Amino acid sequence: MAGSMLQGYQLRSGSFTSAQPVPSQARLAVARQGRSLCTQVRADNVLIANTKGGGHAFIGLHLAKQLLDNGHSVTILNDGDEGKSKGKAPFSQYDSLQGANVHWGSPSDSSAIPSGDFDVVYDNNGKDMEACKPLIDAFKGKVSHYVFVASAGAYVPDGIHAGLKEGDKRKESAGHVPVEQYLQSEGLPYTFFQPLYIYGPHTAKDCEQWFLDRILRDRPVPIPAPGNQLVALSHVQDVAAMLAKVPGNKAAIGQHYNICSDRCISFDGIVRAAASAAGQGAEIVHYNPKKADLKKGEGFPFRTSHFFAQVEKAKADLGWQPQHDFLSDIKQLVEEYKSSGRLDKQMDFSADDKCIACAQ
Repeated sequence: MAGSMLQGYQLRSGSFTSAQPVPSQARLAVARQGRSLCTQVRADNVLIANTKGGGHAFIGLHLAKQLLDNGHSVTILNDGDEGKSKGKAPFSQYDSLQGANVHWGSPSDSSAIPSGDFDVVYDNNGKDMEACKPLIDAFKGKVSHYVFVASAGAYVPDGIHAGLKEGDKRKESAGHVPVEQYLQSEGLPYTFFQPLYIYGPHTAKDCEQWFLDRILRDRPVPIPAPGNQLVALSHVQDVAAMLAKVPGNKAAIGQHYNICSDRCISFDGIVRAAASAAGQGAEIVHYNPKKADLKKGEGFPFRTSHFFAQVEKAKADLGWQPQHDFLSDIKQLVEEYKSSGRLDKQMDFSADDKCIACAQ
């Protein structure tokens, strides 16, 4: 099973028998017998502190939509300058959020925090104590639930287990970790979420676009060797759906949850799936990332190692199930790319040339 996936496609994050180089001790989707959840139907007043850019920015948009659809009242406090941001994705879509109140200002500035009584606060903005503490302090003792959207990148990779699990060691150097510790020490009714790579409408950060930039221009696609590294690519609507399970859900208080697809795909698999959806071939060039002389932010858009996580805890506790998987979505993603006009833009592939020069 692993062998066929490594030829290019996906793997259900359940259990599998792996041939090397997938770590033999990888434990995926361990069955969890735990708390059973009864989610109440209720309408809460929700505040979303949303970031001004990066891979998390569109989470706020889709979360707001799901919460509104669920009958909650939603206020967004978006970091950044409205004049500079509103014409860009995902913020250009805020007008579609009927009933939402949108404020612009820094969540780290206590004077910018909207007045009113909120039941639930989502911090989808801060990455360190400087950014997060003012918002936390403003709602200490005042909310029934405080949700911090951190990152699975704060886990410490141990070189043995490929699938990250809640409770695995976190990096003390990661800015999210002191925030989590502060929320715990101050006694807030917290829940922590750790997203991985996200794709979907109105993103501000490349995911499949990086691959399509090359495939649709008939350029070789430089992939960090050996190419069978596994990643979880998650649709933003599934991410938002998990986050939207929080209001009224007391069993989620005091818990950490990974947010990602329950399917994995290899680096090579992304290329092959995208090329197949586009109706053309693709040339994969494997290179040694340690030999490529790349600046920070150049080259391949993901970590060069395995990066996926277990989500059985969220399924059991929150009653969440993903509705998307990358292979089912890729044809639509290709069409959206083609209609975006991006194919007509000039691209800088100089970093690719450096990688190809290190081809194995």
